[in-house]
Amino acid sequence: MAALNSLGTTGRILLVDDSPIALEAIGSRLMESGLDVVMTTSPRESLGLATEGPQPFDLLILDVMMPEMNGHELTRRLRSHSRTSNTPILLLTSLDSTDDRVNGLVAGADDFFTKTAPDAEMLARVRSFISLGKMRAQLQAQHEAMARVMREPDAPTPPQARVEIVHHMPVVSERLARALRGTPVGGEFQLTQRAPSQRLGTSDADLLIVSYPVALEGEQPLLKRFGFDEEAPALLVVDEVESTSRRVLAFDAGADDYLTLQTPMAELAARLASALRRQRRQRQLRTSRDRAMLVAVTDPLTGLYNRAYFHEALGVEFRRAQRYKHPMTLVLLDLDHFKQVNDNLGHTAGDQALREVSLRLRQTARSTDVVARHGGEEFAMILPETDLEHGLIAAERFRAAVDGATVHGARGGSRALTISAGVGCYPAHATSMSELIELTDAALYNAKRQGRNRVCPVTVGAEPAHVPAPAPAASATNTVLERLRRLVAEDVEGPLTATRTAARMLHEASAPGDALHILTTQLRSSSDEVRQELLRVMDDLSRAVLDAGRVGGSRDHK
Repeated sequence: MAALNSLGTTGRILLVDDSPIALEAIGSRLMESGLDVVMTTSPRESLGLATEGPQPFDLLILDVMMPEMNGHELTRRLRSHSRTSNTPILLLTSLDSTDDRVNGLVAGADDFFTKTAPDAEMLARVRSFISLGKMRAQLQAQHEAMARVMREPDAPTPPQARVEIVHHMPVVSERLARALRGTPVGGEFQLTQRAPSQRLGTSDADLLIVSYPVALEGEQPLLKRFGFDEEAPALLVVDEVESTSRRVLAFDAGADDYLTLQTPMAELAARLASALRRQRRQRQLRTSRDRAMLVAVTDPLTGLYNRAYFHEALGVEFRRAQRYKHPMTLVLLDLDHFKQVNDNLGHTAGDQALREVSLRLRQTARSTDVVARHGGEEFAMILPETDLEHGLIAAERFRAAVDGATVHGARGGSRALTISAGVGCYPAHATSMSELIELTDAALYNAKRQGRNRVCPVTVGAEPAHVPAPAPAASATNTVLERLRRLVAEDVEGPLTATRTAARMLHEASAPGDALHILTTQLRSSSDEVRQELLRVMDDLSRAVLDAGRVGGSRDHK
């Protein structure tokens, strides 16, 4: 019913009773238990406090017999206001008739108790409904926020409610079923029966009617699995005998209601309708919220998580890994030659390629892995509890899953797909999240430079320890060459201007008449062959500079 443990619940209550004596007696009992209680003897004043006050209430407790406005009418007015339409309402009465209870539930109250009820029972019920109120308020706030951002319509109400009876006595189960089928309960509902021996791990019912032994006794009591679970059905506990101690235990374990077999059927039907009304509204809010949240964090083309969610999830997982000293692996993947897919086969084929890669990555990943579209043709994966060795194995599995996939152009032609991947691991490679991203990104570019369709880990200590540091000039040259190499590698998937820019920079840096000067002078267009040649030239220059640095370093040493 609620996501909070009722035994530790605190909350804000509005208590309304025209009798100052009753108000003080009940209010003091509630305040002594640690609750924040606002009290008034005026129903009209309470209406303003509840709907227009500076702070919302978690629970409204209303006396039924009041001269200015009775509790039933006040309940109806509160239910018609947007601020209090979902706030739990308990009716307080000195009467104990079935008609009084039924009328209160029909008006929209969630439950009621008599003024002479034992303190333990009253406080258990109050704690239970405060937890319910907080959960409803949270769901409503999330729903409204998502609706404003996404302009999502409310989730449709299910056409038929689902009720399930789980009773340890088949005769009683059948009796309850017959009685409910012959009683109008706020519309049509589907009723099923289940024996306790049938394992009930989950349930898609809106309401479970369970016997006390099934709910709270035995090796696997139902309330231990479903009590205080936001996603669980509403639970109505039916007991054979009236017991205040058992009633308190049921409410404190998360039951939505507690009845005995002596409860009149008219009241049972009213309580059932009230519980179904609450539960279906909560499920509607959850469905709407979850759908809007999914849209907000999902890439619409691929169905994977989007970049924003990925970085939030990475932050959470990274901090968890630091806290518990567990490893985690980051994998960045890029679809090879994606620009050529778009240019040669069309953008529809490009979209098809992204969806196909996304599907294969999702099917290959574990349920605990986070798979996201990082942007463009790049994907990102978080592998919790995964060290470098197993991260590399997983990345190779992802690469192999995509290798061989084919996309077709609308006007003919096809292309096989491959991906390149960079793999970084905490704590093996990085001590911060930003460092892990940068190093893994560099590993991805390394996989691109080495020919694509491969997996490369982060390179740790690229320079051997015994190699002396190069001279300042050589270091600067190396920096320029690395920039050029990265520029050309990036150009594979982007505009051709980067390769031409790199060629121009090399042309200006070379001496007239040498081979490099002639090569760049003749460069008039960009192609894969030219790119590869430029990369080879820069690799040769890098080796030459490194050799020069070694010689210079040896001379200095001597």
